[in-house]
Amino acid sequence: MDVRPSWRGLAGIGTAVLISLPIQHGRNPVPPPSPPPAADPGVGVEVRGEVSLPPLLAGTFTATVRTWDTTAADERIGHARAAGLLLDAGVRWKSTEDCADRRRPYCTSLEAIRYGTLMRTVDLRRDSGCPVTVTGGTETGHADGRYSHGTGYKVDLAHNRCLDAYVTRTYRYWRTRADGAALYRAAPSDVWADEPTHWDVLFR
Repeated sequence: MDVRPSWRGLAGIGTAVLISLPIQHGRNPVPPPSPPPAADPGVGVEVRGEVSLPPLLAGTFTATVRTWDTTAADERIGHARAAGLLLDAGVRWKSTEDCADRRRPYCTSLEAIRYGTLMRTVDLRRDSGCPVTVTGGTETGHADGRYSHGTGYKVDLAHNRCLDAYVTRTYRYWRTRADGAALYRAAPSDVWADEPTHWDVLFR
């Protein structure tokens, strides 16, 4: 049998191939997006960018992730740096006489405070969504001890309705201290003492 190719059939195949090719209209293809730059290593990391979501949640928003180096928790830092970290996080600090001299009990000093204590205070501001104001730090006039204000483990935080509700709702009531202050414990070993004008907080 003599088999001859059908030019009509071949023409049809060529047409199908042409139809299947994408039409560029003379435009260059859109280049793929550049990968985001790697974050510099450091204490604070803030990542911002667009996030892909399912159609029902589609939209562009800014995502922020904050972390800190827990291996540096026992590092002691100076007042200026500590105050700057608090300010950046929206945490206030104040003193009776508007001073920061560690040697005077009516001042509020952050000198030689533990980095971990300070950043746990920042975490509290973020996690609770409440106003947080530091009214006591490492200045003299507090009780001594291994885990005390003077050794950088404690801060005093001013009462406010939002923070009071957050602490009593989130942490477990433990016992009443000898001076009448109710104590709340947060795992594993943080202690919140409800004193008349402030929370006396131990961050370990």
